[in-house]
Amino acid sequence: MTPKNYQIQHHLKSSVKIIDPGFYTSIQDNGRYGYRRLGFPVSGPMDKLSFTTANKLVGNFNNEPALESTFKGPKLLFSGPSWVAVSGATIPVLKNDRIIEINKPFFCDLGDVLELGPVIKGVRSYISFEGGIFKNKVFGSYSQYYPITKNATIKKGEKISLKSSTSLLKQTKYNFEINNLRFDQQLEVFEGPYWKHLSNELKKIILNIEFKIGLNDRMAYRLTGSLPKNKISTPSAPVLPGTVQLTPNGDLIIVMRDGQVTGGYPRILQLTEKSQSDLSQFTNGKLINFRII
Repeated sequence: MTPKNYQIQHHLKSSVKIIDPGFYTSIQDNGRYGYRRLGFPVSGPMDKLSFTTANKLVGNFNNEPALESTFKGPKLLFSGPSWVAVSGATIPVLKNDRIIEINKPFFCDLGDVLELGPVIKGVRSYISFEGGIFKNKVFGSYSQYYPITKNATIKKGEKISLKSSTSLLKQTKYNFEINNLRFDQQLEVFEGPYWKHLSNELKKIILNIEFKIGLNDRMAYRLTGSLPKNKISTPSAPVLPGTVQLTPNGDLIIVMRDGQVTGGYPRILQLTEKSQSDLSQFTNGKLINFRII
């Protein structure tokens, strides 16, 4: 499952300096697991499939941290060699003012400037570096989440060390599937713990109307539709990324990667991992509906 035809080369220390952090760019790995009992969110990439694609393109197959940007990417100055890849949203990628394709690895060296502009389609982009980012873990993860980590995002002027460059990519043939974004509005879900307690009429409405995305961030997405108000009451219970909760006013709240670990609203549905990745590339005003699998 690796890009073919690597050649081993000397270990070289590299880093990137943040000239412009872009909009809400953070370091993320697969997530922070084992600490929910302390109230810590899972964190990790919002679009896990694009994150994984970016890492695989540079030969990373472990839990290597990458940069996740939202709407507009960062501008980076390289102090040494590294293979790099960008995946996720459709976005202009410039290396020394020359256009670079997304979903293909490319080489950066001392003095190179990499810049990601405003997204054209989608929301989030992932920048991976061969070997990953050299950083200390905090509670078992590299993922930034304030106040568990010092900052929630990368900062202008910050210097981020990269792990040693270990190989030279000569060809770009892969035996894994590139994650190309899809923007159709249907999200696949499983039945949640409270689904069986809903009336058949309410279930039918939920599965046959469109919901509009409202306020959203790494914590949660709020959806509005034409659901009736309700007086359903449930005790607080654990929630996961992708949990769909029904509020008393008829809106839905979908917990995302930095979301709370417990919730008091009925947990009616659970997004699949693919649907969580799809949703993370949607923004305000997008219409979606659900299909139970």
